[in-house]
Amino acid sequence: MLEIENILWQARFQVKTNWLRACKILENGIREFPETKELYVELANIYIDRKLSKKSIEVLQNALKIDKNDSSILFKIANSFLSLKEYGLAIFYYDQINEYFPEALYNKAVTLARMGKNEESISALENLIRIPSDSILPYLFLIEEYISQKYYHKAISLINSVETGFGKTAKLAFFKGIAYFYQDNWLKAYVEFNLAEKMEFKNPNFYRIFGICCEKIGKTETGIEYLLKSIKMEPFNVTNYLELIKIYLTNNRLEDALVICQHARKISPVSASISMIYNKIVFMLGSKNKDKDD
Repeated sequence: MLEIENILWQARFQVKTNWLRACKILENGIREFPETKELYVELANIYIDRKLSKKSIEVLQNALKIDKNDSSILFKIANSFLSLKEYGLAIFYYDQINEYFPEALYNKAVTLARMGKNEESISALENLIRIPSDSILPYLFLIEEYISQKYYHKAISLINSVETGFGKTAKLAFFKGIAYFYQDNWLKAYVEFNLAEKMEFKNPNFYRIFGICCEKIGKTETGIEYLLKSIKMEPFNVTNYLELIKIYLTNNRLEDALVICQHARKISPVSASISMIYNKIVFMLGSKNKDKDD
């Protein structure tokens, strides 16, 4: 209908410079043509772009009264609830989508994971990847979910399959290294972490776990270097300090452990873990010096 097309064109033109004016044009159009869902969707899109999720939901629910089976409208409502962290309502609307809708399945998996329903998230992702995708994202997400649930063999198997289709990437190497690491397969983990680093993978968690892995295979100095990198990248994460202190203590480098521990105490003075290990180091140093004196 020419009049409706004209309203849509005017709104799209106005939204570039005056989005409130565009909303007013569409609201007037809705009053004139209340059964035209395209007008509601256009108005909702403006609200979505501006992260006004409550307003977008209100408009889209009116559009849904016109066509209750419109997958695109259901998807937009679900996404709006997801942005509001209303996870139960988001799942309700994702479940109303009857056709195969990859983006909805992916977002449903994200929502389930945020709800702590990891097994259901895995199930949704496994359904999603049954039909090959040009995007690596659902595979990466499923690999993360497998690792979070300690399905390390499944993770490695999926990574091998994804590498066949997408090629080796730094993130895949990192994930494979993580899976091997938690299976205590330190050498294979080291090989994958080393590859990830050569491919410019940079992440404080990566450097921390790579450092621990290096220590496990006897590359202590390299491990210390990576843990120092993790501290530099994430200076307020106490875990990074604790792992480095453990390496120093394992190798009887008490003075080095004390220096790092003193720095950690400045960063996190209320940390019980740091206080306990600090007291342990002070005691060990005191005993060591006493033995020397004797």
